[in-house]
Amino acid sequence: MAVQIAENPRPSAGLMDAPVLTVDARSAAETEAVGIRLACGLSGGSLVTLQGELGAGKTVFVRGMACGLNMPPGVIVTSPTYVLQHVYRGGRLTLYHIDIYRMVGGAAEFEASGLRECLDDPQALVCVEWPERLPDFPWPDDRVSVLIEHVDPLSRRITMRPGGARSAAALKQLA
Repeated sequence: MAVQIAENPRPSAGLMDAPVLTVDARSAAETEAVGIRLACGLSGGSLVTLQGELGAGKTVFVRGMACGLNMPPGVIVTSPTYVLQHVYRGGRLTLYHIDIYRMVGGAAEFEASGLRECLDDPQALVCVEWPERLPDFPWPDDRVSVLIEHVDPLSRRITMRPGGARSAAALKQLA
């Protein structure tokens, strides 16, 4: 299986040599493979935000990240939509998978829920689905922002943007 990764010619402001990567994944397996590759390049304290409409493949991407962190074979990654968070342990890093789709109280609710504390764990990778639902929350600048778009019923376009030096280094290893 070959996943083609092309460097975007217009990187983020302030990171002129940082790659903005676009991947065309033709199946759920290829979407998962991109997640695996990204997780391999991330270190503890990293944040990945995931945007995309319902059914775009955000949880599939996170499932790949769990594989990339060498989670034990019995770990099953599912959407945390109704519970807000799943925590997966036993791999290279702890994986916090947060879904804030149902959060309606903004940044104050996120803070009060205790979920913000995950961002301070230096031995963890934090994946947040639907970050756009908290426009008033001050997400850390150094993060990988992932946008997953439907191309057709099976294919997805995955765009990954770094927000700082550490996330840019993780994306460079994919290019």
